[in-house]
Amino acid sequence: MTRRVVYSPQAGKFLEKLTGKSPRAAQGILDKIEWLAENADVLRHERLRGTRHFSLHSGQYRVLYLWDRAQDVIIIEIIDKHDAAYQRLGR
Repeated sequence: MTRRVVYSPQAGKFLEKLTGKSPRAAQGILDKIEWLAENADVLRHERLRGTRHFSLHSGQYRVLYLWDRAQDVIIIEIIDKHDAAYQRLGR
């Protein structure tokens, strides 16, 4: 079952910029998010310490997301390179 995926404006802008610079990297992230949406029920989601967010890795990029199980939606909050993603989260 594929969950609905919603992107924050920030995550959407990052993907849009990345598509112009590195279409292959952007497609890899999109493929990974699609995989997450299809397999969310069987994955072990571990929260980032001190937050409600989970982290998905795609090469050098991190996708920080929330999963609203009641609404069955995955909310993509932040997409960025490793250190920048965690800094943007305030960690």
